[in-house]
Amino acid sequence: MAITERLRTRAPRAKNPGTILRLALAVTFVLGVVVTEAGTASASYLCKSSGYACTIDGYSATTMTNNWAAKYYGSDTKGGIGSPPHNCTLFAAWMLARNGLPDPGRSWGYGDQWGVTLAADTNHTPAVGAIAWYDGGTMGHVAYVERVNWLNHTVFLVSDNYAANSQGYTSNEWAPFTEPTGYIHLRDLTTPQPLARRHVRRRP
Repeated sequence: MAITERLRTRAPRAKNPGTILRLALAVTFVLGVVVTEAGTASASYLCKSSGYACTIDGYSATTMTNNWAAKYYGSDTKGGIGSPPHNCTLFAAWMLARNGLPDPGRSWGYGDQWGVTLAADTNHTPAVGAIAWYDGGTMGHVAYVERVNWLNHTVFLVSDNYAANSQGYTSNEWAPFTEPTGYIHLRDLTTPQPLARRHVRRRP
């Protein structure tokens, strides 16, 4: 509120509707930058929980079986998901199903196999709703892209993490665009933008 009021106090009185619109857009842009940048202060986990405190859209041990994702990545499928149940592929698939992706009719494998199985849908450009894919480690990892910050090239990733010989945990964090191996685009909520800076033509 303080930022809004400070901007409002310093803004000149508008003389026509066009000026009002341009002023409103400028204020919205500035506030958007402030809010986005505030979330990138920490390079480590913003949230890490052995429960489900760090996930989104109501995902938990009781809701994880309410769509097709559990058929391929649930506790009865290969690999198991520990106790309490935690599994990166289950959460990523659950989010895709929640966003409207129809049942694909098959599993895409462990986390490290997703980007290979879905190579035609995988690139290096993030988008909200995409899946961040990591091919390293024992079984790789997948995470859901909830936000994209084009100002500093970071993504806000939400994931459920299966870890051998542990309970597993949910987490969310800001990460550089280049940290994941790639991004899988099956049910994006926004259109991916090119990584190169866009040049905006100014009116004379």
